[in-house]
Amino acid sequence: MQVLAIEHTLIDGYNVTVTAVVDEMRLIHKSTYLDPDEYAPALCRTSFELDEGEQIPLDEDGFCDYLALLNPDWELLPVDND
Repeated sequence: MQVLAIEHTLIDGYNVTVTAVVDEMRLIHKSTYLDPDEYAPALCRTSFELDEGEQIPLDEDGFCDYLALLNPDWELLPVDND
């Protein structure tokens, strides 16, 4: 999945929690006989653990690339309509 923007990052010891806008995560149109499902970017969250001494990129572009290589399981966050 391609990470488009980082919204929030929390690092607690070796545990990292990231909230980000991830491409092609929210289903916006179900497939029809002629067309496949259509997906749009959505706000998602993931958590992972760093290895001892592992460094993560501090700039947003580098961190987005790092997450793409890591390929974590993203949890789709509910839409807040307020």
